[in-house]
Amino acid sequence: LDSLLQEKWSKMGIQEFHNFIETDSELSKNGVKGVDLVKTAWKLNKSQGQVGGMPPNRLPLVVDAENCLDRLYGGYYSDWCCGGEWNHMLEFLSVFFSTLQQANVHMAIFVNGALEPTRFDDWVTEQMKVRQNVRNILKHLNKRGTPPPKVWWVPPTGVRSVLRLALRHLNVTVMSSMESHRQEVVGFLRENGYLGIVADNAEYCIFDPPRYFSAKSLKLTLKMTVETKEIVMDEVARTLDLNPNRFSLLAALIGNHVLTPADLVQFHNKLIPELDSEKEDRTVRIIRAVVDYVRSLPTVDDIPALGEKIFGSKEDPRVRKLNEVVDYYNSGTEEGYRKFIPSRRKKREGIKLASETPEQEGESRQAYRSLMAEKKKLRVVGEQGDDRETDEATDKLETLNINDKNEEGKVSPAELGESGDNAKSQEEGKQSHKPEGGYPRTRNVLKPTIPSPHPEVLKTASDRHRQACMSPALYSLLTTGDMKLPQLLEDECHSDLPPIHSVYRELRQRIYGIVFNQHHLTFTRNKYEDELNSMKKSIKSMKSAQKKAGSSDVTLHNGEPRPETEVLEEKLDTANKKLEQIEKNAPDLMDIKVREWLPYNGYSSPEMVSPKTCQWSVPTVKRLWFGTNMDDKQRRLRAFLSCLNSDMPLMMNTGNVPQHLLLMCCVLRYIMTQKSILRKPELDAFLVTACSSELLDAESLSRIKLDLVTARGVQLATLFMQGVEMALLANDACGAPVPFLMCCPWLFFDGKLFHSKLRRAVVAQNLLEMCNHDIQMVVKVEQMRKAILDGLVPEFSSMPFPTMLGGAPAGPGPQFPPGKQNYMLQQNKVNMMMNMPGGGQGGLGMGGHRGGGGQMMPGGQGGGAAYQHYNQQGGIGNMMAGRGGAGGGKLVVAGSVVGQWGPNYGGNKNGSG
Repeated sequence: LDSLLQEKWSKMGIQEFHNFIETDSELSKNGVKGVDLVKTAWKLNKSQGQVGGMPPNRLPLVVDAENCLDRLYGGYYSDWCCGGEWNHMLEFLSVFFSTLQQANVHMAIFVNGALEPTRFDDWVTEQMKVRQNVRNILKHLNKRGTPPPKVWWVPPTGVRSVLRLALRHLNVTVMSSMESHRQEVVGFLRENGYLGIVADNAEYCIFDPPRYFSAKSLKLTLKMTVETKEIVMDEVARTLDLNPNRFSLLAALIGNHVLTPADLVQFHNKLIPELDSEKEDRTVRIIRAVVDYVRSLPTVDDIPALGEKIFGSKEDPRVRKLNEVVDYYNSGTEEGYRKFIPSRRKKREGIKLASETPEQEGESRQAYRSLMAEKKKLRVVGEQGDDRETDEATDKLETLNINDKNEEGKVSPAELGESGDNAKSQEEGKQSHKPEGGYPRTRNVLKPTIPSPHPEVLKTASDRHRQACMSPALYSLLTTGDMKLPQLLEDECHSDLPPIHSVYRELRQRIYGIVFNQHHLTFTRNKYEDELNSMKKSIKSMKSAQKKAGSSDVTLHNGEPRPETEVLEEKLDTANKKLEQIEKNAPDLMDIKVREWLPYNGYSSPEMVSPKTCQWSVPTVKRLWFGTNMDDKQRRLRAFLSCLNSDMPLMMNTGNVPQHLLLMCCVLRYIMTQKSILRKPELDAFLVTACSSELLDAESLSRIKLDLVTARGVQLATLFMQGVEMALLANDACGAPVPFLMCCPWLFFDGKLFHSKLRRAVVAQNLLEMCNHDIQMVVKVEQMRKAILDGLVPEFSSMPFPTMLGGAPAGPGPQFPPGKQNYMLQQNKVNMMMNMPGGGQGGLGMGGHRGGGGQMMPGGQGGGAAYQHYNQQGGIGNMMAGRGGAGGGKLVVAGSVVGQWGPNYGGNKNGSG
C-alpha cells in the first residue's frame, strides 16, 4: 500500500508546475518562446555579455546534464538500446560544442555527483520508471527483434561516465556536484555571473535565474543552429498575477522532496473540497488553487505562523518542513544568494595524483593520436572511393580542443569553494556513519561503518570529484559508505544471465578493501594480536618462574648479584606496563560495512557488504594515490589488475594487450572468471569489435543496419558496459594507473557494431571469416584472447544459440521474431549444431571459433595450431573442422563444404554410436 501511495503522489508535486507552464495555453503563449542560442548570443549588448573577463557578446550558460542526457547522447536514434554508440556521441558533442564556440556561446556542464539522501524516494521512483521501461523494451525485443520505440528510452549503461570522459577530452568545462545538485548549479551561476541555465526541472524556475532554457527542447539543426525554448519567469509571474518573491512558498505548498504531496493532501482538499481523482485535472486544479491561495495572503514573511495556520498546530512536523523548504528555495534566488553569499576563496589549482605527471599525460595523448592516425589509414575491406567526410571526422576527433585553455574567462571548478570543507568533521571521530535523517523509506536499516579517510586523501578526492575527474561513486563511498546501484537494462526474471550487479559484487568488495585500507587494517590487527599474545605469554612464564624461585636464590643482574625474586618482580612490573601500553594503543577493531542499494528488491532494504583483500600486500590508499617512485607506479597498476582478477604477465604485455584495450580485456577476463556467462563466439564478438577498422569510422558505423536486435545481445552489452563502469571506479580508487584517455569506451566498443559482429558470429564459419579475412585482425584477437584466458580453464555458457537469436529463454513458443523464423533457421541450420555443447572442441578453421560450450585447456583457444597449419599449407584446405562426434560437424576442403553431418543423438550413455 505504501509503495502504491508513493507512486501515486510521486506523479504530482513541483515538477508538474513545469509541465503546467508548458501546457497551459495562456502561460505557454506569454511565458514560453522559441529561441536560437546562436542568434541570441550575437544580440547581446557588450555590457551584458561581458562576464568575468570573457570576450564581449559571449553568452555563458550552465547545463544540468541530468536533464538532457538524451540530448547530449545525440538524440533518440534507433539503435540506442544496443549498449551505447559512443563514437556517434563523441562526434555529436564535437560538432555541438564547435557550433556553440563559433557562436560565442560558452557552456559549463554539471553532472550530478551528489548522494542526496533526502531525495532518495525521488531517485527510487525514477529507477522504478526505468524498470518498467526495461520490461517493455525486453518484451518488445523478444517479440519483434527490432529496436524499441523512443518512448521507452532509458540512458545507456555508463552514459554518465562516458559523457564525463568525452567532455574532459574535448576540454569543455565540466563539474560534479557534491551535496545538493540543484543548489550548487544555481550557486555556480550566480557566483560566476553566468546568464542562464539549460535544464528541465521546475526548481530552477523557482530559483529564477536570469534566463532559463528547456533542455528537452535543445537540438542541433542541419542549418547548424542550436534551438530550444525559453521560459520567461517574469511573464509567468505576470500572467499568474503573482509576485516573484512568493514563488518559493508556492513551490513548497504544491509538493516537493521535503514537504511531499502526501503531506499536503489535507491542505489541498481544504482548498478544493470537490477535488476529482483524475490525475491531469487534479494536478492543474491543485496548482491553480495554490496560486490563488498564495496570492490572497497579506504577507509571507512569517512562515512558522503560516504553517501553524495551514496545518493547525505549531507542533506539527510539517510546519518545520515548510520552513525548511521555503528557506531552500529562497537560498537559490538572487536576493537569497546575496543574503547567504559565500566568502570568495582563493583560486587554486586542483590536487593531482602522483600518476598524473606531465610526462604520462603527454605519452597517453601521443598514444591516443597515434591510434587515431592508425585507424584513419585503415579502410573497411571492399570499400572504395575517397572518404573525405570520414577523414574530416577523424581529423576532428584527433585534434579536438573546443575551449582555449588560455582563456581568461574559463572558470575553474576549484572556484566553487574550498574542497576540504568536510575534512574537519571527518577528522574528529574514529569512524564515519551516515548522517541522521537520510533514506526516509528505511529509517531502521543498519548504517554503514567505515573508517575516516586520511585528510589528504579526502581533500584530493573532493577536488577531483568537483572537477569531474573521477567516478562520482568514489567520493560518496569515502565519506558516507553508501553505494547506490542503478536499474540496468536486464531481464531479472527470465534471463540466462545472472543479475549483473551480482556479477560485479566481488569486484566492488575489492575496491572497498583498497579504499578503506583493509589489508593495512588486517596487518595492523594481526601484528597487535601477536604482540599482545607474546607479551601475555612472557608475563605468564615470569609468574611461573617467580613461583619456583626460592627466597635465597641469587642471580646476576646488570653485573651485580641480586635476589632472583626481586629481579623477577622488576621484570614482571616492566612487562605489565608494556602490556598496558600495548592495550592502550590497540588499533580500532572496526568491522567495515558498506551499504549497497540494489534494484532487485526495489531498493526496499540495503545489503551490508564487507570489503575483501587482494592476494598480496596492497599499499594504503594514500601511498597508492601519492607515491612517486617506480615501485608505487607498478603497485598502482597491480592493484587495479588484482581487482579485476587480471594480475597476469600476459595482461601487462602490450604485444598481447595494447594499452588502449587494457581496460576492456580486464573486464572480459573478470567476466570469464565468473563461470558460464559468455559463449566463446560472444567473447570473440567483443574482441573483433575492438579490433575492427569500422570502430572509429563514423561513416561505416552509420551504414550498419541491424536486421535483428536480440535481448541477449542487449543484456551482454549492458553487462560489459557496467563492467567498464566498475573498472573506471577501480582505476580511480587505485590512483588512476590507466590514463583517462586510455579508458575511453569509444576506443574499444560500439553497441551497434558489437551487435553486427555478434550476429556475424552465428553465421561465420570461423574467426577468419568473422574478421573479414583480415589475418592481422585474427592475430590480434587470438593474442588478446590468449591473455584473457591465461591461467583459466574457462567454462563457456552451454546455452544453445537459438535462445540468443530469439532473445527468449528456451521453452514453449517461437524462438524467433515473427516473419524471421524460417529465414533464421535456414541460414543457421548447420551453425546452430556447431554451437551446441561440445561442438567447439574441434578447432574450426582459424581459432576453432565454433566453441559454444564446454571447457578449454588453459590458454587453449584452439586456434594456435590451426593458424600454424594455415601458414604452413597456405590455406585451410584438407582440414577436417569440427569433428565433434555427437555434436555433428562438416568437412571443408579448399574453403568449400564437401560433407556435413548432424548430431548423433542415438548413442548410448557412454557416448558410443
